[in-house]
Amino acid sequence: MKKMNKLSKPIVSVIIPVFNGASYLEQAVYSVLNSSYKNIEVLLIDDGSKDHSKHLCKKLARKYKNVRFYSFAKNQGLGRVLNFALKKAQGKFICRINQDDLMLRHRIGIQLKFLKENPEVVAVGSYIRLFDNKGNEQIVKFLQLDETIKKVWHVVSPFADPSVMYRKAVALKVGGYKQEFWPADDTHLWIRMGMVGKLANIDKALVEVRYHKNAASVRYFKKLTLITYKMHQWMNVYVQRATLPVQIFWMFQLIAGLTLSPDMNWKIYRILKRMIYSFSVFAAFLRRMKIIPEPITKKAIPHPIVLSRSGQ
Repeated sequence: MKKMNKLSKPIVSVIIPVFNGASYLEQAVYSVLNSSYKNIEVLLIDDGSKDHSKHLCKKLARKYKNVRFYSFAKNQGLGRVLNFALKKAQGKFICRINQDDLMLRHRIGIQLKFLKENPEVVAVGSYIRLFDNKGNEQIVKFLQLDETIKKVWHVVSPFADPSVMYRKAVALKVGGYKQEFWPADDTHLWIRMGMVGKLANIDKALVEVRYHKNAASVRYFKKLTLITYKMHQWMNVYVQRATLPVQIFWMFQLIAGLTLSPDMNWKIYRILKRMIYSFSVFAAFLRRMKIIPEPITKKAIPHPIVLSRSGQ
């Protein structure tokens, strides 16, 4: 394991795992360094890249004092890399972004302020601007409140991973990332964190997520489909019982993921997210107008069924 650069203790650690990411890596790092909030460190962890990513990481670490670089000679897997980064991170807050994405200048400041003002929230994401290399783009919205997030987390993920900032201590408390749930290891972590605290999203696009054929969410989509189904089964046992219609939805999702193209699956998934978001906003409006009653209870989920046995 090789390390470069030391710096004084920051408040926020930005973790960027790197694997054959030379095409967009510098853009991603520069977007972080351009942040209006400056008390940060950037951790670049190369996971056995075969392109010149390692060279770029070394160059960035030499050039910027708040960039630290670690590398593995052989590929370890994203979950193990992120757990390594968690142990090396000096900040109390972890900010995630991927090697091919971009963050807006005010992203870190907005999310840090939110977490400091809302100590019960353990992780906060945001809307994202999804774009591709052909000039297409769209804003993808995520539910903002813990109560609504947890009502549908059997169906859609709480966050877009590169938009999330979370409390390091809580991530470590629930056991960090689980490699056996890769590439859904991020969502698996959010669910476990959500069992000990609240989740939230900022209603602004704070991250620009690049959609391209070499993105992990596209290249490993069938693997993601299988592991997502495994994670849903885990949730059904350890977190919250799913209704029969939801379990039927999981089966359709599994079949679609294994038979349709990643592009088609992601298109359908984003349509589903828009429908859920729009319904949530409309229902909230009706409650404010007293057209429909408030829920009987504000508690979105029961106490974890057997969280102590949930793979931590």
